[in-house]
Parts: sequence; C-alpha cells; structure tokens
Amino acid sequence: MPSFSKDLTKISPHVSEQQWSHWQQAERLYYCVFNQKIVAYCLLSTAGSGLQVNRFIVRDITRRRGIGLFMFQQLLQLAQHKQLNKLIFPNSNDSPALAFYQHLGLNNQLEFQL
Repeated sequence: MPSFSKDLTKISPHVSEQQWSHWQQAERLYYCVFNQKIVAYCLLSTAGSGLQVNRFIVRDITRRRGIGLFMFQQLLQLAQHKQLNKLIFPNSNDSPALAFYQHLGLNNQLEFQL
C-alpha cells in the first residue's frame, strides 16, 4: 500500500502511514480508486449483526460525483456477503455528512436495514 499512502494522506493528513497499514492489515480499511488514485475511504468494524462504518470520507475535491453513493452500494454488498443485516453510520454534525445521509434516505436515523 505504500503507493496509496500519499493519496490517503491527502484525504486525512493527521493519520500516519503506520496507522493506514495497521487498518489495512486488520481488514478494516476499504477505499475507492478513481483514475489510479484513492479518492475516498472508510473504516469498518462489525457491531453485533451490523457493519459499523467508523469513518466514511470522500476527498473534498471529488465530492458530489457519485463516489460516496458508489461506496455505500459496495458497503451494502459487503454487509450482505458477511451475512449482516444492517449498515450503521457514525453520528455527525458535519454539514456535508448530514447532506449525504439525507441523500441516502437515512434522515434522522443512522442505520440502514438490509
């Protein structure tokens, strides 16, 4: 993953290369590649019968191009593959995150039932 660490650092500059590597080895890091660059990532864990999204970040210059929706669809497939029955998003006060949640139809809830 060293070739991608630069792309990930552009999205979240406060995260160390060692942390990126740890998350990838633990199979918690999932990312979206466009034009051979990582443009979004999420950190996942399992929470009971659900797939917990601990972070869901799309690079600011690539927002509003369908990348978040694509990642959401991929997460739904991953949850189904793991035989989980819901996708749980983190609570946020961030305006872009709240707009994205509303776009997904989550409104005031943070769980998407499969």
